[in-house]
Amino acid sequence: MSIHYHYLTLEQRDALEAQIRERTPSDPTLRLALERLHQPDYGVCIECGKDIAFVRLQADPDALHCADCARLPVKRR
Repeated sequence: MSIHYHYLTLEQRDALEAQIRERTPSDPTLRLALERLHQPDYGVCIECGKDIAFVRLQADPDALHCADCARLPVKRR
């Protein structure tokens, strides 16, 4: 049984991992992002289940919401 990783390619995951590792020592949320990076659901919005855009993950590797859900008021999430 193979694990299905969402649309991120191995190259994109490697690039994100390198970026996170550069910033990890000073930010505990990025350490959590590094742990999540290797989970099949990394890059999947926790609200709607859609993929989070790679460019959004590059800008914010610990993003939990896609751009659409991130725009929703907090109480609606």
